[in-house]
Amino acid sequence: MDPASSPRSQSPELDAINLMLRDLNTRHDEIRHRAAFRGCTGELLVLQKELVEYLLSKKHELMELHPGQPKVEGLKGSGETPS
Repeated sequence: MDPASSPRSQSPELDAINLMLRDLNTRHDEIRHRAAFRGCTGELLVLQKELVEYLLSKKHELMELHPGQPKVEGLKGSGETPS
């Protein structure tokens, strides 16, 4: 089940993290073109990976604080390098 469409059983912070992970793992061609034009594609991808890792660790911390919450893992590919 898509975390963005799951019932409101999660905390608002977990919902926000899931939405941000979804956004970070969505291909944004306009941003990628701008990064290529400015010569910072590599830095953009490194920053994106760091943000995903941070959000996943924050999500796991929150899930440990709320053990009754359903365990929804990061989105497919969230641990992969974005393409």
